[in-house]
Amino acid sequence: MKLTLTQINEGEEEVRIRYRRMNETVEAIASIVRGTEPKIAALWEGQTIFLPPEKIYYLENVDGVTYAYLEDRVAKVPESLRALEMRFGSRGFFRCSKSMILNLYKIGYLKSEPESRIRATMENGEQVIISRKYAKELRRTLKGGVEDET
Repeated sequence: MKLTLTQINEGEEEVRIRYRRMNETVEAIASIVRGTEPKIAALWEGQTIFLPPEKIYYLENVDGVTYAYLEDRVAKVPESLRALEMRFGSRGFFRCSKSMILNLYKIGYLKSEPESRIRATMENGEQVIISRKYAKELRRTLKGGVEDET
């Protein structure tokens, strides 16, 4: 996908999307531009807040309760990990263990660990372990879905 950005000094800002076929990526981009992208309802300090998915570093289920970890706070989410994975899997959310979904766009760097696991250091410094069950799928996803030829 090609991206062209042009700064203008006057006039109305405009976004043009040219596509051959409508797919999940094009739909996600269009919904962000329209301001209609889906948000995740969460509870924080007794209030319901609506989180844009791109602000979430990872989602974790602890004792049957799902939490969204943001840069500097944690909010309780009333949805299951499975439901969130299905809603946001095409937006960079990746199942990295039985109890956790990781936002791939918030990873700072990755490091291989013993027993085929991967340590992900998030942009905010937190570290998450990708279990060996999901490590192979992560490698495939990061390579753009291409299988190893070896």
